[in-house]
Amino acid sequence: MDPMSLASELSTLGLVPVLIWLHVLGERRQDRQEAKLDEQRKEADARFEALARGWQKQLDTMTEKQDTRESELRDRFDKTVEKLDSERHAIQSGIQEDVKALAIKVEDVVRFIARPVGR
Repeated sequence: MDPMSLASELSTLGLVPVLIWLHVLGERRQDRQEAKLDEQRKEADARFEALARGWQKQLDTMTEKQDTRESELRDRFDKTVEKLDSERHAIQSGIQEDVKALAIKVEDVVRFIARPVGR
């Protein structure tokens, strides 16, 4: 078939139906591509959500470990402070007792010095 006869047949049929048919084919192809892209987006979102959950789980685990360590450190610090306070209190009590004993001795020395000579 020569091109001129083909052109005349197309002109008798009209280009409009051919253009409509080509448009419909293009629309179908575009719809398939959009569906494929939507599926890929959903898969990417699901992967991201899984990664985010994994990261959050790791973060929660790390936070829990840190809280545990902090709690242990606070307990150890509190015990040390408590021990130092009790030692300080014991030392203060000992010093007070020593001061009282020295005060009694000073009073005895003062009484000894202040007593009359003949006795």
